[in-house]
Amino acid sequence: MEITVKDALKIGPLSTSKTIAGHHKLDNVVKGVTIMEAPDIVNWLAGGELLLTSLYSAPVGSLNYEDFVKKLAEKGVAAIAIKVGRFVESVPEDMIEAANQYGLPILALDAKVRFVDVMYPIMAELFNNQVVKLNYYKVIQERFTTLALHCQGLETIIKTLEELIGNPVAAYDRNFKCLCTTNPCLEKFTEVADLFQREGLNDKLSFYRQIVRFPALGEEPVSQVVVPIQAFSQVKAYLTVVEMNKKLQEMDLICLEHAATVVTLDLVKKVAVQEIEQKFQNDLIENLISGNTALNNTLERAALIGWDLSKSYTIVLFDIDNIDGILAKSKHSPDTMLQGLKSDVVAIITNAVRRHTKNYILGTKNDAIILLWPSPKDQSGLLKLIKNTGQEIQEQIKKKVKKVSVAIGIGDVALNVEEIPRSFKEARDAITFGRMIQGQHVIEAFSELGVFRILCKFAERNELQNFVPKPLLKLIEHDKINETFLLKTLEVFLECNGNASKAAKELFIHYKTMLYRLERIKEITGMDLEANEHRLEIEMGLKIIHLLANESL
Repeated sequence: MEITVKDALKIGPLSTSKTIAGHHKLDNVVKGVTIMEAPDIVNWLAGGELLLTSLYSAPVGSLNYEDFVKKLAEKGVAAIAIKVGRFVESVPEDMIEAANQYGLPILALDAKVRFVDVMYPIMAELFNNQVVKLNYYKVIQERFTTLALHCQGLETIIKTLEELIGNPVAAYDRNFKCLCTTNPCLEKFTEVADLFQREGLNDKLSFYRQIVRFPALGEEPVSQVVVPIQAFSQVKAYLTVVEMNKKLQEMDLICLEHAATVVTLDLVKKVAVQEIEQKFQNDLIENLISGNTALNNTLERAALIGWDLSKSYTIVLFDIDNIDGILAKSKHSPDTMLQGLKSDVVAIITNAVRRHTKNYILGTKNDAIILLWPSPKDQSGLLKLIKNTGQEIQEQIKKKVKKVSVAIGIGDVALNVEEIPRSFKEARDAITFGRMIQGQHVIEAFSELGVFRILCKFAERNELQNFVPKPLLKLIEHDKINETFLLKTLEVFLECNGNASKAAKELFIHYKTMLYRLERIKEITGMDLEANEHRLEIEMGLKIIHLLANESL
């Protein structure tokens, strides 16, 4: 417990002293008592001292009292007690004015008071307080160490903390989603003031106090003490205390510091266990998608972690776009950065998928994330659900993870474990071919690629340009030279199934203008748009042109 100037005024001879300046700073904390022997004592102070003097070493007229008081206040001196009636008859007025201005309490002592009579009882009280703190520190340390050794978990830790400090406690993840709390009303809160108005409480552990409002408790704002929990150089969670019953004192902060240490150990333990489990899962997924493991062994290992591989699954692959560029610009090591990115993306995927299905399987491979989505017997609407969820995931990633986007590929359903490698390859091809067709941020299903699956195979071998029909090349050249839009006209005409009237409306041109353009296309290309074989060749050629255009982006 701290001793303030107000407390010191009740101890020994100070109880008969008179406060003549700095009344608004009587809450200054007294950390020690010293005697002023010379005016340059300011150079030897550490802060928190109760300074005793008779002003013998600085008689009236020999010292600039305003400057002297200012320096004492800046040093953090708790108060100055002046013996009146021996060397000075009264405290100089300019010293009193300066003390009121800079917030330094001045106490007037009787001339007969001995300094040792002031010092001894206050120092004894300070010493006793230190002993109390040490004993409390020891008790708290033993209690929380026992919790850590017996792996009691986060819930038990915060319940113990609540008992010790007499205020409700809550723990949140790094996104301030409640992990557990001693009061259900604390699950959600909003900050009333911005971060610049937070009150720092502990530089070492970055404790701070902020004003918040809990919807479940009404509109009345309350103060909340927040302790960021760091593990592996990153903030992983927050331990908070709501000062509903009383404001936290020094002893409470000691208790909170120990609790934060135990929470950190508990979090590190959980992270270590999760990493081991994740490695086991990733190894199993690697074997599943490669198909190089015995079926019985795979099923046995999957059963250990609750995976049911007797079901049908649709493989969904998430691939981080431009991963090499992102890692190259990072200040962190590539491995650390990649791990952090995957962790954030996995969290977003997990939160989105769990709202739509259960018993899914999720793992990672290099810079990709693999999802096995359970496929029911009735698969109608399944692909649409997966694509909608994929769009939701992409939007969340765009909002929460800066400079990161993912491409999503969806394979056909794997009816059994032996078909998982095939579905994975299809999901991978869907991303590869989808990027060729649409560029980055794609969501593509292998089943919807159609003829593009064939065209993309040629694109992979850089042979695609050889298959663009020569009549289309003539049309492209004509558009370039004459700044016309005949290729676009032809494309829209085919999309409208050869309906010239509908195509004219799509292009916002007159029907006769449309007919004129079609005649010019026939003249330039020499192709009959009514002939099926010509139309098929043109449609394939247009798809190839789109693929080549996307490849060059």
